[in-house]
Amino acid sequence: MSQNQSSTTGNYHRAKQWEIAFFSLNNSATNLYLFAFGFLTYYATGIAGFTTLVVGNLLGAARLFDGFIDPTIGVIMDRFNTRWGKFRPLMIASNIGLVLSFLLLFSTHRFEGALQTVIFLIALIFHKVVYSFQQTVTKAAQPALTNDPSQRPLFSIYDTVFSSIGVFALGQVVVSNFLSPRHGGEFNQAFYTEFLGGVMILSAILTTLAVIGIRRKDRTEYFGLGEDTVETKSLKDYWSVIKGNKPLQVLAISGGLMKFNAQLIGDQAFIVILFGIILGNYGLSGQISLLQIIPNLLVVILFTRLATKKDLKSSYTAGVLVALASAATMLAILFFSEDPTQIFVNGGLPSILFIIGFIGLKVGNSYPTSVVLTMSADITDYETARSGRFVSGLIGTIFSLTDSIASSLAPIVIGFIVAGIGFTESYPDASERLTSALLNGGMIMIGLPMVLYLIVLVLIRIYPLDRAAMDQIQSDIATKKSKSN
Repeated sequence: MSQNQSSTTGNYHRAKQWEIAFFSLNNSATNLYLFAFGFLTYYATGIAGFTTLVVGNLLGAARLFDGFIDPTIGVIMDRFNTRWGKFRPLMIASNIGLVLSFLLLFSTHRFEGALQTVIFLIALIFHKVVYSFQQTVTKAAQPALTNDPSQRPLFSIYDTVFSSIGVFALGQVVVSNFLSPRHGGEFNQAFYTEFLGGVMILSAILTTLAVIGIRRKDRTEYFGLGEDTVETKSLKDYWSVIKGNKPLQVLAISGGLMKFNAQLIGDQAFIVILFGIILGNYGLSGQISLLQIIPNLLVVILFTRLATKKDLKSSYTAGVLVALASAATMLAILFFSEDPTQIFVNGGLPSILFIIGFIGLKVGNSYPTSVVLTMSADITDYETARSGRFVSGLIGTIFSLTDSIASSLAPIVIGFIVAGIGFTESYPDASERLTSALLNGGMIMIGLPMVLYLIVLVLIRIYPLDRAAMDQIQSDIATKKSKSN
């Protein structure tokens, strides 16, 4: 049967290709805000007047708070259902909330003293809450979208095209080669007005398309065992899900570590230090992002083929290995270079290898970060087969919890590294002259993810949901459904 068709065949219910593509745009809609969030440190220190350590600590505190309330968001989502569906109302409401959060967050320069700090923190917390609601839908709705193991990995292709390439790669091109030069190379108020306006409008459009994509499958019959799904009422019930679900425990930790790395290597402070100062050309970040598009797509197609032919666990492992090897390549080039600012001036093999390494790092890290959204659907089905419960919201927010805890450390770590090399009042910009301290700081930001990649590789070896396990899980769910009917 063609992948473009939608049917319920044997143990599986499938989606149409365009439904998968449209629904993947929900992740792009939230990733637009994640990309824009990377510029918040420059707004907070350059316009609002906060110090680097204060900003790092406030960002970390907000993300930690968000992480701890994420399970509550999951419980609300699992109990939430309306005549318009479970997921669509939450997507629309949370996207409106994201607009409001950014309007407040990037207006805190209008306040002074303690009031400014309080409003900034409140805006941060509100942003993280509404962001978590819309982001969690991406994970929570996937079990309803399709349960076919050969079709689920296709989400990663569309997510890569729209998010990794469309949002992060092209977004960096737009900022570094168009918006930044347009505003004199500064992240000033005019830059933020133009940049954030575009983010809000585009995110709203993508959310609308995602709502259309999930519309047909946003029905009770596609949630777990349908009407016969076991109710989850008490805290004891929810704890039993977390305690008894080994795949959830393993992948949540692995996913959190990968998200930390994604936040670190995607943060504008890291990009500015690496390209603007160490390599001496901030515009390179956008140019390499353009070069990244085709390799990114080819690698994801290859990994998706591996996932459909074998399983998601294998493709996840492949992505982590690529990221590890790429980071090691970049670190070696910087370590052995007499003057890193001349790497791209002189050209030759070092510059080529560095480009390959940076592209490999971004691609290798983004694929596992993306495919974990699909793997969470497998974990939801595992729980349905194990206990009869459909708790995709809770499972999705457990991932958000570990994501938040891990990624909350990224701005704190960057803040301490930057402060440790002498920039206590503001983050270094691309006009700074390269010093040994700045070089060491940049190399630490590359070396730290390598350690975490090794930990993830150890964890993923004990992740139990391979293809054979998923086939058995779908068979068990189908059997339970047929008995109830």
